Amino acid sequence: MPDQRPVQQKLLKNTAYNTVLTFFSRIGGLIFTIILARILLPERFGIYTLALTIILTIATFTDLGINGVVMKYVSESLKNKNHPKARSRLAFAFNFKIFLTAVFSIAVFVLAHAISIHIFKKPDLLLPLQIGAIYLFTYSIQGFLSAIFYTLQRVDYNTISEFIFQIARIGIVIMLLMFNKTITSVFISLIIATIIAIIFSFIVLTKKYPFLIKGKRPDLDYKERKRLLTFLGWVTISSISAVFFVNIDTFILGIFLKGAEFIAYYQSIFSIVGSVAAFVAFNSLLLPVFSQFKKGNFEKSFQKISKYISLVVIPIAIGLCFVIVPAIKILYGNAYVPSNYHLAILITSILLSLLVIEIALTSVYSSIFQAKEKPKILAILIVFAAITNIVLSYFFVKIGISIAPQYALVGDAAATLIARFGALIVLGILAKKTFNIKFNWKYLTKPIIATAIMAVFLFLFTYFIKMNILTLILAIVFAALVYLIVMFIIKGVKKDDFKINNLLKYANEKKQA
Repeated sequence: MPDQRPVQQKLLKNTAYNTVLTFFSRIGGLIFTIILARILLPERFGIYTLALTIILTIATFTDLGINGVVMKYVSESLKNKNHPKARSRLAFAFNFKIFLTAVFSIAVFVLAHAISIHIFKKPDLLLPLQIGAIYLFTYSIQGFLSAIFYTLQRVDYNTISEFIFQIARIGIVIMLLMFNKTITSVFISLIIATIIAIIFSFIVLTKKYPFLIKGKRPDLDYKERKRLLTFLGWVTISSISAVFFVNIDTFILGIFLKGAEFIAYYQSIFSIVGSVAAFVAFNSLLLPVFSQFKKGNFEKSFQKISKYISLVVIPIAIGLCFVIVPAIKILYGNAYVPSNYHLAILITSILLSLLVIEIALTSVYSSIFQAKEKPKILAILIVFAAITNIVLSYFFVKIGISIAPQYALVGDAAATLIARFGALIVLGILAKKTFNIKFNWKYLTKPIIATAIMAVFLFLFTYFIKMNILTLILAIVFAALVYLIVMFIIKGVKKDDFKINNLLKYANEKKQA
């Protein structure tokens, strides 16, 4: 048997860098969002959020699976040391990317008036969208360069690029907003920071990997082009549906509510939930691990991994329900939890906090289907889930508005929760039917018991103690200790469960079996 240590070491190294990248991205993004939220205040922050959501949604159409083509087919050529074909495939993808990005950036600029006035009925959205069209172009190019480094298995360069981008945009936006507190200043800071990150990535690429750019590039024949374009099919459907699935909340609120401040309230909640969820969505780790398992060991592997995840995500999600509103007040300011909207924002926060569980478990099932080369199933399911979310959001938001405008937030959150957990249940059913694996519900019993006791502690703590940044940190630390102590007492966890290398060790043992 060939020595697998170099492969394992590279996998572990890239996973570590990817974790650091996620940390920079989420923490940097949270700091950036907090700065904007405090300076712009709810109304203008809501307009910014809506503009950015539109830009990032349209950015999906500038990809259409192109980054996936780079990671799959260019890496395939590099593996075979066929550098000319790698250059040809990369050039094909890049030219296609530039064309789509230019078309959609121009389209956003031209249609900004119609989008802002006729669709969302918010004139203040016009200029941010026009400036955002430039950001759309730079954002897409940065994503393409990032895909190249993933292809080269040099996640460290992406991590450095992300760090540069986060530091640059935070520093630049603070300077610009000191002189001009407008949404335009925010998008200009994003454009400049993205260009700086692009320059870094391009310099590294030309100096370290010139063979991808320089040299002869044989023309791709019709069969090869068809192969590449066919690959874009299901990936495109899946990615577009997923983006609408994530952003439909903001669009619905933007269309049905006159005040943009409600978008700001919703975004302040979702930014914290998303930041937490990013650390429990284990796709990057689980996909290579699941890919290594043989058929006979697959169900046992799934059970072991699902146990680890259940230990973590249940207390995190329930704990977040208790601390998220105080966290919003501390991080974003009291303006984002107005007293007359407090109940609606609290209910919305609780509903969205539960998405942490869904996101973690969905990442497990998605990794299984990807590892077993079943992307078509995922794509179709995401399409139906997105449609369900749109329909439910429409009716639930209308019901919420009939009570009071702030309850549109509750309706939107409820629709999202139902659609996402519904998709998760269907994923579980399909996994059992397709791969004969099913979630072992007994793994939830002890975490739920310990989490219930932890929830009582958090309720008493937040009820009797005034929350500030120090007491919030103490509440989180003490809650974690309560959970762990109870789990040890009821024998729901062992010392070995905290050894990080256990999962990789288990994967290696099964691979060699």
